[in-house]
Amino acid sequence: MSAVIVGSPSSGSKVLRRADFSTERNGLETLNEIYTVRTADRRTLQPSFGTLHSAYSTASTKFARMAVENFSFREQDGDLTEINVTYVGLTSSSGLPPAVVRLIPTPGAGIHGPNMVIEAEFLTDKSETDFSANGAGGLTLPGNIFFASRTLMPDTINGTKMPANPREPYNRTTYAESFAYFGYTQKSLSCERRGIFLVARATFAEDSASVISF
Repeated sequence: MSAVIVGSPSSGSKVLRRADFSTERNGLETLNEIYTVRTADRRTLQPSFGTLHSAYSTASTKFARMAVENFSFREQDGDLTEINVTYVGLTSSSGLPPAVVRLIPTPGAGIHGPNMVIEAEFLTDKSETDFSANGAGGLTLPGNIFFASRTLMPDTINGTKMPANPREPYNRTTYAESFAYFGYTQKSLSCERRGIFLVARATFAEDSASVISF
């Protein structure tokens, strides 16, 4: 979608000329707004990184969950300058878009199920600290003398249903061995800040552990 707004800038003001929207596969939205300002005002009118759209834009519709990610200048005739401002975030007032789930073939990854790992890409409004501590939101099983703690894959991420375990988790103990099957557990976690959100990725694979008794 795009819009063209006409007008000439007065001293200390900016005129919105054009707005263009796009959406990534993970639901993150990008908004580019192009302003015309007087060249003498360009430094005082440039936004700061992370400034909310609602605080900077002169558009009639304000977005409280979109923030400045980049901006650039282009000189024009008549002592005018064009400011291209890129915002990222969500135009909705609440909620998060569904997670994107990928099944990645991986030799040797299967135990009871196919040889694959599961990757989920999703948006979160957690801080980096909260995200690193809690991940995708799965239950963390406490460790014991045999098995280190594991974080189970959650049933859903942002409303997207995750694949079911090939078998229900179980424990088996004999005189010679203790064996536990956990189903899919979290194997890696990463994130990148985009505006006020994190674009997060979590990978999961079937997991088990055994201890041989002597």
